[in-house]
Amino acid sequence: MRTVLLALSFAGAASVALAASEPAPPPELDALRKDLAAAVKAHDLKAIVALSRFPVAFSGYEAPDKITEEDFLSDEIQFSSLFYEGGEQIVTCLATAKLDYQAENPDFPGSPWYIDCDGNEYYFGLVDDKWRFTSYMNVNE
Repeated sequence: MRTVLLALSFAGAASVALAASEPAPPPELDALRKDLAAAVKAHDLKAIVALSRFPVAFSGYEAPDKITEEDFLSDEIQFSSLFYEGGEQIVTCLATAKLDYQAENPDFPGSPWYIDCDGNEYYFGLVDDKWRFTSYMNVNE
């Protein structure tokens, strides 16, 4: 019994240490993702461009590896591919879901923070000292 309690206390201490090692999202990143959600809700493509780094890296089934600014602004399918027509579920997720940090082996180098919206992952990184939406991955495909 004593061994079990000791093992449980070590496991609890390790999980607390792990949780404490993940950094808190920067306030500027939280503001950016809320601005991005508002732009997506309004279908404001120019505002989305201003909050992003293009080309946006893209990982999804039968999709290009990146979306250029020109393609994003000229082809409505690009908006729909990234933001599912700006539906309420994606907008709410972008604005309120937990920002996760990947310290080791990030899927997109230079974009350590991401939001997972039911397998649609939106990545963020610093670009010229400003947080930007940089990459997208659909892990469901």
